[in-house]
Amino acid sequence: MPKATKTGQPAEIDPAQREREEQEIKARKEEATFHYKQIKQASVLQSRNSLRIGYHAFALKEKSLWGMLGFRDEQEAREAAGVKESTWHNVIRLAESFRGLPEELFTSMKLANCSELADLPEAKRLDREWVGWAADESMRVFSDRVAKEMNGKQRDSATKEPIITMKMSMPESRRTVIEDGAKKFAEKHGMDTSDVSRVIEVMVVEQSEGKTLIGAIIGAIQSLKRAKDVADSGLSVEEALEKVLEINDAIILEFSEVLSQAEQKNSIAA
Repeated sequence: MPKATKTGQPAEIDPAQREREEQEIKARKEEATFHYKQIKQASVLQSRNSLRIGYHAFALKEKSLWGMLGFRDEQEAREAAGVKESTWHNVIRLAESFRGLPEELFTSMKLANCSELADLPEAKRLDREWVGWAADESMRVFSDRVAKEMNGKQRDSATKEPIITMKMSMPESRRTVIEDGAKKFAEKHGMDTSDVSRVIEVMVVEQSEGKTLIGAIIGAIQSLKRAKDVADSGLSVEEALEKVLEINDAIILEFSEVLSQAEQKNSIAA
């Protein structure tokens, strides 16, 4: 805000100062656009890409860059990106816990293992060796490693969240199926069978964050519909081609990851 002179007229803004301010605004807008583009690209995928959403969403939130993108607030940005609210807040919380960790290391971790590692002290969770284990080890092996490190200590996640009771009506037979399934899952992955809520949470995370061929096909169909809409979007030929290529790359990546995951499962089974 320029200061008023004795005549009551505002003093002219120094051209150099004006240029600095314009450059700062431009830089913030470019930064916001970059982070949001990464979120949009990651939102069409799943699994470890959820951590990529968290990394870039946290960067936007930390610097309050929503306005630079034309959004009223964080919620409007999330809805426009097509990210579920639970996923959004969970991965942002994880990104905040791993503040300072390079993106390539943070996003290399498995989501479930990253959640486990977040309970350890900062010196451990930012340690490159621990991050490597979280990226490479199975959920069961890594969970055991974290439990051994905790040595009975209360987890941070247990103190940060309020404890609530979740109730739902169901036939008794359905409850039996759920409890039996949770017990088998816990035993298979070396988890505490008495902590049913934790077991069910991990089951849901692993299932919803995993990839299936059916999911890839449905996703491809939706992506192809978006590609068709590009023709009526008003974009230039160059912009439309770039958009279609982005959609095509996402479809290819999705099928590649599904096939790679299936190959790994077959290898393990063999």
